[in-house]
Amino acid sequence: MSSLISKQPKDTKKQTTVSLSGSVLSDLELYCQFIESARDWVINEALKSIFHRDKTFQEWKERRASPLAVNGHVEDRKSHRPEPPKPPSAA
Repeated sequence: MSSLISKQPKDTKKQTTVSLSGSVLSDLELYCQFIESARDWVINEALKSIFHRDKTFQEWKERRASPLAVNGHVEDRKSHRPEPPKPPSAA
C-alpha cells in the first residue's frame, strides 16, 4: 500500500559559501523561522524558483546545451579553436 505523501527524493548536495548583506541575512533568518525550515532548504528552493521563472535564462541555458548555431547552420565546436602560430619564414 502506498502512502499519500511520497518520500522526499534523495539529492546529492554540495556545499558552498556565500556572503549576504546584513538585511538579506536577517530576512533569511526570519523567513526560515516563519516557514520553520532550514536556511539551505530556503535558499535552494528560492534559487530553483528563480531559475524556473526566468524565461530568458531558460532560453540561454538551452542554447548552451545545444551545438553552436551560426548563420542558420550548426558548426562543430572544434572549428572555434585558434590555429597554432606559424613559424617565421626564412628570408
